[in-house]
Amino acid sequence: MEFPGFDPNTKLAAVYYNGGTRPHLFRICNDVTLFGLKDELDQLNRQLNHRDTRRVVGVEYRCLLSDSTGSLHFSRMKLTNNDDVRTMFSVFGQHNTRGPIELDASLVRSVEEILKSLHQPMNYEEIRALLEGSVEEVSLDDL
Repeated sequence: MEFPGFDPNTKLAAVYYNGGTRPHLFRICNDVTLFGLKDELDQLNRQLNHRDTRRVVGVEYRCLLSDSTGSLHFSRMKLTNNDDVRTMFSVFGQHNTRGPIELDASLVRSVEEILKSLHQPMNYEEIRALLEGSVEEVSLDDL
């Protein structure tokens, strides 16, 4: 049975932005690169928060593991290259039979956005020019 719009070469993923508690679900291609994954997470964040100009700078995989007592806990694996992304899919395939791939994404503003939002200080000459330019002499004869 086929489902329209379903791609068998994808996995369900849940992303938590900046340590948030509410995950956002999306589908991730099995052969995605780290650059591609960050780009997808950027696009998803812009769809969710259209005014947010922050970019994804870091991604961690929350790997669900069980210890010898059967207790479950998350281990975090920082994704730093394409090999890490492939390892994530491999670990997920071996240990998880259901549920999404869980990711933590770190968002930060770009240097350009930060600089654009700052008020640039003025030097003495710029301040003086503004003050001198704003004073106009008004003659009563002109009224």
